[in-house]
Amino acid sequence: MLAGKPQYSTFLRLLRETKVAEDVSRMKTASVLVVPERAVKPLLSIPADKLRTVLLHHVLTKYFDPIQLAEMKTNVAKLQSLLSVTDKNLGTINYSMEKDGQMYLRSPGADSEAKLIKVVAARPFSISIMEISAPLVCKEILAQGRPKAKGRGGVKMMSADSEAAAGSSVQASAPAATAP
Repeated sequence: MLAGKPQYSTFLRLLRETKVAEDVSRMKTASVLVVPERAVKPLLSIPADKLRTVLLHHVLTKYFDPIQLAEMKTNVAKLQSLLSVTDKNLGTINYSMEKDGQMYLRSPGADSEAKLIKVVAARPFSISIMEISAPLVCKEILAQGRPKAKGRGGVKMMSADSEAAAGSSVQASAPAATAP
């Protein structure tokens, strides 16, 4: 549905490279929040190992369009993204509608919000593709997987006095390789 729309070509390329496009094609209902060329640059600086997770956050697990969003009983809601399949806490997007009717989306913990601009394409009650003004990037997603500092490589440092007290000598050995 995005293939003939050059204003979303980079975002579409990223969806394909990360296999998120395949995930969306298997869904019965979905809403994809796309970022236009003029606003896609922040996504290009995200490390490859985090990009798929960020893009999963741009896919809502249900069909929404501006009419459905405007008809919600409240002006704020939590919408489930495809990321909620693996992370219930980070897998929501905060939705709000201002008194003037403008709709906004925000990742949990994000400093900024994205404005819902327009519907790009839709197959009613199946899939909608809506343009937003900026990527939805959650700081917690970017921070996941960073190794936590544990002193000096997890090796207990001993002084010469403590070695003597232990009554044994410490032999140096190469640390075992560990997977990241």
